[in-house]
Amino acid sequence: MSLERNFQSAKDSFEERILPIQIGWNLSVEKIDTFFERQDTRGYKFDIDSKGNIFIVEMEKAEHASVVGLLQKYFEVPNGGIIINPPIDVLGASAHYKPRGRGKPSAPDIAIYPSLSIIPKPPTPAPPPQFGLRILRAPRIPSRHREIPPVDKTGRPHARIMCEVAVSQKYDGPRGWNAKCCRWMRQQYVRCVFGIKIYNKSSTRNANGQFDRCMIARLWTRQVTPIPGRHIAVAGQPGVYYEEWDFGTHGYYTGVLTACTGPGLLNYQVNIPNQDVFWNPPVIGGAPLHS
Repeated sequence: MSLERNFQSAKDSFEERILPIQIGWNLSVEKIDTFFERQDTRGYKFDIDSKGNIFIVEMEKAEHASVVGLLQKYFEVPNGGIIINPPIDVLGASAHYKPRGRGKPSAPDIAIYPSLSIIPKPPTPAPPPQFGLRILRAPRIPSRHREIPPVDKTGRPHARIMCEVAVSQKYDGPRGWNAKCCRWMRQQYVRCVFGIKIYNKSSTRNANGQFDRCMIARLWTRQVTPIPGRHIAVAGQPGVYYEEWDFGTHGYYTGVLTACTGPGLLNYQVNIPNQDVFWNPPVIGGAPLHS
């Protein structure tokens, strides 16, 4: 079956418990790009491995959409109410190149960019020369995944902050939420990643009548002087650390009630410096001057 038919079949028989679902095998970048250009994939999250295998890893639920919408509003706060040409652009599911993915596409739930009026698009590279007679075929647009400074799939300067929200998506494994968040940090121009993992509802309820639920949040950053007990090193990624907040009604690790009982609590606040969005060092010898 074709990729398109596999996707439709997966949608028709979708069961959250069997995620991830593989719908494509050993596909070229061109076939993958064509699929995403022609198919309405809203509400689904995908993972594409280095061999061109495609998996559905999440089906958007109400919780997922609500959290994504709320985070977008928070990231727009520094714009001070400016709607037209704000200094920070907050976009959803913006297609990028998967870090170290040989040109394969990947998209976060939210991508936070500097405005194009602050960091404009770089010039589009000239297409490679065409040899021989080409009949009724448009020249293939070359991938730009090796460019420095990096760009997204549209040629816009790469987003500096990524957000990943997982409900159906598993925590662990090569296609899990944690792996994807860590992978974004392999792109040097991504300065931080904020992720939220929401687990299944419990059968018990809290004092407000809400179902108990475990939830964790993590912020991956680049640290020169990490704070012991606060920043946890990411294995295999020197200089990359994460902080964690266990903010469900019950602790993910302990199962006991957490101290997160409402908004505005100091111990559960996440602070991301605005300047991370505008990180744009000079490029010397094909590499950014500062790490």
